[in-house]
Amino acid sequence: MLRLTRPVDPHPLRESWDGGVHRLPIQMRFRDTDAFGHVNNVVYASWVEVARIAFLRGLQPPSGDLILAHIELDFLAQVTFGQRIFVETRVERVGRTSVTLQQRVLARDTLACMVGSVIVLYDYDLQTKRPVSDALRAALEAYLVREEEG
Repeated sequence: MLRLTRPVDPHPLRESWDGGVHRLPIQMRFRDTDAFGHVNNVVYASWVEVARIAFLRGLQPPSGDLILAHIELDFLAQVTFGQRIFVETRVERVGRTSVTLQQRVLARDTLACMVGSVIVLYDYDLQTKRPVSDALRAALEAYLVREEEG
């Protein structure tokens, strides 16, 4: 039987925007774990969604409405309850109407999951995709992964 204790490495729940990386701490909940005591794979999609929206809404100018068109997750390490979780978000590519993101889920600074996603900017009134504005493109480029970093 697992015994619940306070995390050994508590951290403030504050996001950072330093060095071309948006870093969002995630508050893990007990319900994120499964019967085996580790974080269930479907939970990662929720964590990166929270980070993705925080990143895109926090830009100046904010992204506005969007739709998730694609997501892929590669699981690299097990995460258990009480570990400190961060999601880092970077931009892989800015297209005409879409943005490709790279996200990393870190548990106690160990890479636990790599996530790739494509979001499409969307106009819900017209029910159509919309172009990335020049101002948003400039804001996104500050978080662009350079080829040498790839």
